[in-house]
Amino acid sequence: MSKQKKNNKSLLNEESKTRNKTDFSVFLTVFFYCILIILLPVLSFFGSKYVFETFFDFSNVLNNIYAAVVAVINLHIALGLYLYKAYSQPDPKQSVIFKQD
Repeated sequence: MSKQKKNNKSLLNEESKTRNKTDFSVFLTVFFYCILIILLPVLSFFGSKYVFETFFDFSNVLNNIYAAVVAVINLHIALGLYLYKAYSQPDPKQSVIFKQD
């Protein structure tokens, strides 16, 4: 009986370690996309605004409009990447781990 209890405990420990790795992996993925969704539009707005002011002779209002359009496009790209990543992940219910003797 004690051998079976040890096997059950080791199996539970392995499952909890696997679950912890999976949870941490999910956390890192969501954290990465949160940072991408926040920073990419802001950086692209100011970067493109600088480019439009430096290399093109647009008015200040036109610079802001074009920079905002670039930021919105980048935001949609980041959201699209997140949605693609979320829906392309395999379903954890479909992958069944079988007990090995």
